[in-house]
Amino acid sequence: MDIVADFLNSGIRLTAPILFAAIASLLSARAGILNLAIESKVLLGSFTGILVAASTGSPLAGVLAASAAGALIGAVMALAHRFDVDLVVLAIGLNILVLQLTVFLMRSFLGGVGTYKPEVSTLPPVSVPFLGGLPFLGHLLDGWNVLVYVAFLLVMVVALWFRTRAGRHLLAVGEAPGAAGSAGLTVARTQVLTLIAAGAIAGLGGAFLSVGDLGMFTRNMSADRGWIGITAALLALNRPGLLIPAAGVFGLASAASIRLQQFDVPASLTQFLPQGAAFVALVLVGVHARSRGQLLRLWNSTSRIPLGRPRATPAAPPSGEPPAVDTPAPDADRTRAGSP
Repeated sequence: MDIVADFLNSGIRLTAPILFAAIASLLSARAGILNLAIESKVLLGSFTGILVAASTGSPLAGVLAASAAGALIGAVMALAHRFDVDLVVLAIGLNILVLQLTVFLMRSFLGGVGTYKPEVSTLPPVSVPFLGGLPFLGHLLDGWNVLVYVAFLLVMVVALWFRTRAGRHLLAVGEAPGAAGSAGLTVARTQVLTLIAAGAIAGLGGAFLSVGDLGMFTRNMSADRGWIGITAALLALNRPGLLIPAAGVFGLASAASIRLQQFDVPASLTQFLPQGAAFVALVLVGVHARSRGQLLRLWNSTSRIPLGRPRATPAAPPSGEPPAVDTPAPDADRTRAGSP
């Protein structure tokens, strides 16, 4: 039982950064924007968080700085969206830029390229009263820092917020922006604030990696967790109620890959498990008609690059002939009854 509890403990802990990224992707999608820059926000958040924590000596300050760094990228995307920039192309550029920027800063100012490990304390684990001595729950709830609880609590907050008036306004903006604007809702402001909030939440996922868990920064520390978070949100159909199990699949896959390293299993196979789970999830999204249609709608509303087959337009009638008009078929019951 203790082995199972330890495995679930590790899986839930590794689910937290993916869950932050998935929440950021879900909020953006419900506002009508396909946010593919989650990876850059997680990576910049982890880098900024460890720098600020090392310079101030406060891991809490590092967490706040990481969230602010993610919000900054969200603000850049929001500004670009106001100027009708293709957000898909911009997101790809931001992901590449942040990855290379962190490598450049580590090489130029931190004296290395692979790893930066300052003398900084991580977030302390939260002790749950009256549960530490229990045989199963004691092992299951042991060692989590506050960001793990924040990640799962934030899912419930988002689910409840969608039931409020402001949350319903955001859903209306994402589903039908034209109708929402005609009803008096400020579509542009809602999308701008959502992108900034999504960036701040994704930055918390980066803070968990560097300040909350390891107390260090490594090159490409996000390790595709931003992309996996987007996949989890798509797998959950961008519904808060399905987000935790969807993200938990990838967290448990990561925990399994770590556990398998203790046995005689090739490292290439263990490292492939999280990406393999993401691949299977994307296949399921592609097969599911509703998920596929939702992804196409988000892509076409965010990017100028068409995705999917364009609608066929009817051919123009020859010159001098009236256009063809579809006539309804006669009612079968009336025809059988002898009506004209």
